[in-house]
Amino acid sequence: MFSGRETVDWHEYLAQFHREHVGAIEELLQRIESGGRTPYAWLSRAVSESSRTVLDLACGTGAVARELARPGRTVIGVDMSAHELAEARRRSPEGTFLRADARHLPLRDASMQAVVSSFGFAVVRPMPQLAKEVDRVLAPGGVVAIISPSWQSLRLHDIPAISKFLSVLHDTPHFPRRAPSPGLPHLFAAHGIRKVEDARERYTYTVRNREDAERLLEAIYLPGVAASRISAAIDSLTQSAHRRPVRITVPMRRFVGIK
Repeated sequence: MFSGRETVDWHEYLAQFHREHVGAIEELLQRIESGGRTPYAWLSRAVSESSRTVLDLACGTGAVARELARPGRTVIGVDMSAHELAEARRRSPEGTFLRADARHLPLRDASMQAVVSSFGFAVVRPMPQLAKEVDRVLAPGGVVAIISPSWQSLRLHDIPAISKFLSVLHDTPHFPRRAPSPGLPHLFAAHGIRKVEDARERYTYTVRNREDAERLLEAIYLPGVAASRISAAIDSLTQSAHRRPVRITVPMRRFVGIK
């Protein structure tokens, strides 16, 4: 369901999206659950309590960094969006947040005992360069943990609710086109990082009113989709929710590797 568009300047689009929708993705992910657990909590559980230096790659407003904060642990959040980072610093004044390109990290070799990323590997390209940089800053024995959307986890009964509002949009959410490359396990294996887990989980976002519908549409990448289509999708979801809550499945993948 996710595809790319050659006509989209993704660097420019992402900069605009995160300037105009600060915190939107965190607001959405904090409200989706599976067994009472958010994706951020699921990602954070992959990091050992003994890890003293942790990098949160493409940290946004710092949700994962806050999940991982512990006495005696240094968590560094890195992102390209000055607007998202400003909000991260507001929410976590004691945190460490750096504006930097994830492909050229301002960190020493082997300085991190864990590297985590929520959606970073879905939006940053090229992936091989990103994996190479993660390998550079990760210490031997360190862990890398990544979560990203995984539409392969959808089940047949999940499709109708998703398809209805996508049909109104006349489009689907997009991530940048990925150049042909091996999957995450092979990508990291090339750098000596061994897969220890590649799991799928299905989360649910519930639309009960217009605010819920607006929050959902605000948090997904829709380059080139007219505002009128987005408004129509919000109207459609709101009308459906008036009859009964609309439950949207958000499938996620967690990859964990060790160096």
